[in-house]
Amino acid sequence: MVKSVSVVDVARAAGVTPGSVSRALNGSKHVSPALRAKVTDAARRLGYQPNAQARGLRLGRSNTIGMLVNDMRHPMYASIIAGVEHELSLHGRMLLLADAHGEVSREKTIFDTFQRCALDGVIISASYDPEVSMSTHYAGNRLPLVLIDRDVEGMDRVCLERRNALRLATRHLLNLGHRRIALITPALDRIPGGERAAGYDDAFRQAGLAADRRFIPRMQSPLQDGGEAMQRLLDLPQPPTALVCLGTRLLSGALRTLRQRDLKVPHDFSVIAIGSTDMMAFANPPLTCLRVDLPSVGRAAARLMLRRLDSPATLPCERVELQSELVIGESCGPPPGSHNGP
Repeated sequence: MVKSVSVVDVARAAGVTPGSVSRALNGSKHVSPALRAKVTDAARRLGYQPNAQARGLRLGRSNTIGMLVNDMRHPMYASIIAGVEHELSLHGRMLLLADAHGEVSREKTIFDTFQRCALDGVIISASYDPEVSMSTHYAGNRLPLVLIDRDVEGMDRVCLERRNALRLATRHLLNLGHRRIALITPALDRIPGGERAAGYDDAFRQAGLAADRRFIPRMQSPLQDGGEAMQRLLDLPQPPTALVCLGTRLLSGALRTLRQRDLKVPHDFSVIAIGSTDMMAFANPPLTCLRVDLPSVGRAAARLMLRRLDSPATLPCERVELQSELVIGESCGPPPGSHNGP
């Protein structure tokens, strides 16, 4: 019978104490990066697998973290979930996933169920319903919480910066000579859409120009087909010559309409995608996009949760903000008939 590798074995191989091994593998903040690397390397070489059940019984924990997402059909969630799961698995914890299907009432029901299941904590990527206050929606909870993309004071959270990202994208198109720039993003009355529209306005204002809100059609969901909105934009007396669009079905529909109108990207029309999905890797031409490392979002949320579980009552809440990067592809050029640029 093969003897399982123990914490003592890992400690002996790393030249440290068993207590140091436990702290390093459990994500304690009181462990130096050098010590953590030494312990992790020894555990990997020996094939050490933490006994999650024993550890959970000892600490009164289930070693399971719940994750609640607003709508799993949104393409960004797969990458974020993968990042969360990968980071938690490194520390012997499981992930229990639930989908609210965009329903605020279902979010609360799922969270109440998570509490009854005695999970160790919950990572939440919740809705942006303007009527819902996160500070009251989850008031009285008994579980450590980490929010993804909801900036709520007094709670651990990972936030995505949007306003400056849209400012960069819009400025890029303005610098190419475009003045009629469309923005297709859902839910302008909620945080994601509102922040993007504000960044769009910023870029025009900083260039000494006035933004034309006719070029920002109202969309309710990222899962809408953007084709009809693109048709309405192109039917304006002076249609846009460029587009910044959320990289979901909104973008695929908009690109389909451009093809149907025989408008070539970037010769006739310039496009910047918000986000980076597998679909964009096969776009022709390759799309310029605002890219955020989505697995890093998940990993950051998981690390905040592990940090909170390590010292639940003593640590101040932490806010992590991740920036988008403007990645230049081949989908942008000067407006038709312009002599600016090549």
